[in-house]
Amino acid sequence: MYGQILTNTIEDTVKILGVTNEIIFISHENDHTSASDANYTKQDLIDLGWIFPVEKWVPEKGMTYFIPDVSGENKYYPSTWANHEIDNYRLANNLVCRTKEEAIALTDKMLGAVK
Repeated sequence: MYGQILTNTIEDTVKILGVTNEIIFISHENDHTSASDANYTKQDLIDLGWIFPVEKWVPEKGMTYFIPDVSGENKYYPSTWANHEIDNYRLANNLVCRTKEEAIALTDKMLGAVK
């Protein structure tokens, strides 16, 4: 979490300068060099409208993952993670899903974008 940049809906930013016992120390808004006077929990920051970046899930080698499939009836396609070029291409393009349901939801989102 240390060093992450958080944004809010009006695109202000703060930087996480430290974390101790679940207390987060952040910078001043849009000035990542000096610390804010207040300390927060992660939930406090979320309640204040700060958005934490989502970490990508990377399957372990041999694990099944699912990708969206806009041309198939099922709307998903299972694959086995081998950490090869196609796996990493899919990961870089946010196409790797933990569950069938996530892949179906992503397929629906993709199809909705072209309608």
